[in-house]
Amino acid sequence: MSDKTKAVGKVEPAGALVPADLADSKGQGTEGIGARDVRPPRLSLAQSQLRQVKKNNPLYIEGLKEGDLFNDLTGEIYGEPVDFVVVRYLGKRAMEFAPMETGGGVVDFDVALDDVRCQWTTDEKGKRLKPIATVFSEYLIWLTGKQELAALSMKGTQLKVATQLNSLLKLPLKIDGALVPRPPSWAREFQLGSAMASRDPYTWATFTLRMKGVSSEETRKFAAELYEQYRDVNVVIEAEPESEPEPAEDLGL
Repeated sequence: MSDKTKAVGKVEPAGALVPADLADSKGQGTEGIGARDVRPPRLSLAQSQLRQVKKNNPLYIEGLKEGDLFNDLTGEIYGEPVDFVVVRYLGKRAMEFAPMETGGGVVDFDVALDDVRCQWTTDEKGKRLKPIATVFSEYLIWLTGKQELAALSMKGTQLKVATQLNSLLKLPLKIDGALVPRPPSWAREFQLGSAMASRDPYTWATFTLRMKGVSSEETRKFAAELYEQYRDVNVVIEAEPESEPEPAEDLGL
């Protein structure tokens, strides 16, 4: 889908106190804007080479530093880990970017995951070469503390965190004393933070993940409504080229 961004804003959860003058507005003035016309903001992790970190770039966000979580659409910097539930796992995709030394830019927006460009290869001297294409694992999430809908995209070494998240989402879950063998993705609440990692000679920021527990009934009901709204939508997430080492082959990604 190639729909352009029209508008996006905070979504109030069920049960929130709505000002009297807005109680019956029902989205008036936005009737022509559907789920396919918007791009949810991306929950991003600042790296030293990111455009938003560089003062001479038009996208620069004042005060943003490496390791910060931030909203790439509003520019809001989150000063602490954020809590969230997964509304929908969007799957994996791969893109090929031109090397930055040649000007950068996208070479191929849609690389098949079984394409040789997504695989480790060996040159004529036996040296292992990292994949040419960048693989992304992506999610539509609801930030429970911020009360915002966002997209989450992981790549490179972050794919290890994506595997951890996927594994937790597939586990049975005990809710109110009853074991639910196949709970919806939004039945668990997680916390996403950041930490610095290193692999000589590189240092970079990476996501950290922990499960907080069972999400509240109010959150589950609201996330279920969001899922119905976005279940058939091809959510487009803006992608950035690699700014950290590729994951090791033994990650199985």
